Amino acid sequence: MDEKHRLVVYDCDIGTDDAWGLAMMLRAEEVTLPGGRSCRVVAITTVQGNTDVDNGTLNALRVLHTLNRRDVPVFRGCADPIVPRTWQYTHRFHGQDGLNDVGNYPVVDVQQELQPEHAVNAMYRLASEQPGQVDFLLCGPLTNFANCINLYGRSFLEKIGRVYIMGGNIFGKGNVTKSAEFNFMMDPEAAHITLERLLQPAFILPWEPCIDGEFQTSLDWRLNVLGAVDHPFIELLTRVERSMLEPRGFVKWISCDALLTAAYLFPAAMIAEQREYYATVELSGHHTRGQMVLDHLRGRKVDDIHGKKINVHVIRRLSSDTTFRTIIAWTGFLPNSDIAQLCA
Repeated sequence: MDEKHRLVVYDCDIGTDDAWGLAMMLRAEEVTLPGGRSCRVVAITTVQGNTDVDNGTLNALRVLHTLNRRDVPVFRGCADPIVPRTWQYTHRFHGQDGLNDVGNYPVVDVQQELQPEHAVNAMYRLASEQPGQVDFLLCGPLTNFANCINLYGRSFLEKIGRVYIMGGNIFGKGNVTKSAEFNFMMDPEAAHITLERLLQPAFILPWEPCIDGEFQTSLDWRLNVLGAVDHPFIELLTRVERSMLEPRGFVKWISCDALLTAAYLFPAAMIAEQREYYATVELSGHHTRGQMVLDHLRGRKVDDIHGKKINVHVIRRLSSDTTFRTIIAWTGFLPNSDIAQLCA
């Protein structure tokens, strides 16, 4: 395994937060990362979540157009969770199309620009072509990744690099139900399969560190300072986030998938505290379906999960807002923004 040169599959349900994370990953290809590392995005895979998979796929292609990166292959993934939902998700935070339905998007030719291969098969193929080199950043529901595990089993799991997940929770705070985080709740079985079957611990950024940390980036700075940058990507994302966040009265700006991406690219600068756990996902609870459950006893008591192996590195606390603002300013092409110090 070459630790210096990493290949990345970016799995997403775009969504503005996924779009920011994707832009950050693509910008990171231009620099030498801490420790002399480099990265290259070898695939964008799309999945149901913030919007349906067709809209999410369109949005991925639209974002690539704004970034002039149509060279990056996009693969359409799973349209439905592993188990059909018994509840209807009607409160679309990102609008029906994932970009708050603002319109006036870049024109894309899906027939020409979308890869014909299914995302799940592409995940397996890419991992097989470069064993140990391909890292997976999973920024939406885990449907694609779990289906790849179900289809290919250890033949897939033994070939993958590191796995980074934005999802789950550590204190039972929910954002789509009272106790479940969105990505896990949109496909609890997929989250459960992923955590149970991985051969090496995943890195998980749960919901609570994203909202409870010392992040004071104001929506005003995001929209009126970073938003003033003359670039097609910034123009589109600013229109979307202004229409989405201002009417709801937001005063702070948080982008969870971008936080996960920053933690992947700049771990020493971004991660203030992490701990190892055995984690699973509640599938049956009337009030708690989709909630991530951590073994806080950590093997100190004999019970039904005693002896379970560590399967997650949970990011419990992120570093200060200043670091992330530096990274996001650089991601967003803000003049005079510089991440050289973070790369040293």
